[in-house]
Amino acid sequence: MLMLINDDTCFVCGQHNPEGLHLEFRYAPDGSKAETTFMPAIKYQGWQGIVHGGIIITLLDETMAKAAVRKGFSVLTGEITAKFKNPAKVMEPLRCEAEIEQVKKKIVYARGTVYTHHGTVVAEATSKMVIIIL
Repeated sequence: MLMLINDDTCFVCGQHNPEGLHLEFRYAPDGSKAETTFMPAIKYQGWQGIVHGGIIITLLDETMAKAAVRKGFSVLTGEITAKFKNPAKVMEPLRCEAEIEQVKKKIVYARGTVYTHHGTVVAEATSKMVIIIL
């Protein structure tokens, strides 16, 4: 049996991971939405001055998973599909938000968006997260 254990060393949100992003999340009162803000340092760039796409996907994946966990589901991402709309610049804050769209059988469906601090959409994603029964 697979057990999902939070030892606070997640690369994205773990406060005990010295190499992690240490992101903190906020939630809608009903728990269906999650949001975080990230200030990408230069070490997260791909092309000069542009945040690496893998970091953008990481933000989306974690924020969608946080929305699912907040609703009481233990999940692992099974599929994520993203569309990049605009580049994000390093050293400019990004806001990522996600919400649960539906839950069917053992799958949580979520949608997430990353925005610049001006409100421009950087990327959008959907995910299918598998519910792990503990």
